[in-house]
Amino acid sequence: MKRRRRHWRDGFGTPKTFALYRTPDVWRYAMYFSGAIVDGYLAQPNADSEPGAAQTAAHGKAEELAGRPLTISWETSDEPGWWTGTVTTEPLDLTPDSAAD
Repeated sequence: MKRRRRHWRDGFGTPKTFALYRTPDVWRYAMYFSGAIVDGYLAQPNADSEPGAAQTAAHGKAEELAGRPLTISWETSDEPGWWTGTVTTEPLDLTPDSAAD
């Protein structure tokens, strides 16, 4: 039996932007990589929960999909119920010794 590879591990790299929006049933997201889009829905929180809870869950999902810690800067969109995120990452090994190199 052939084992399925997780598509986000196939070299997409770090996502650039993130969209989060509320539908009547669930919170949905779309993550934009260079050359690819990963989208889906959040099992938790519920669609009627506060945006902050959905942003926290989406942040966790983004880190899971990217396979590394991320920083997401959220902004409201012109569309009601939509938020956009700019994804930034910090170096994983930023110590005074490595910063001087």
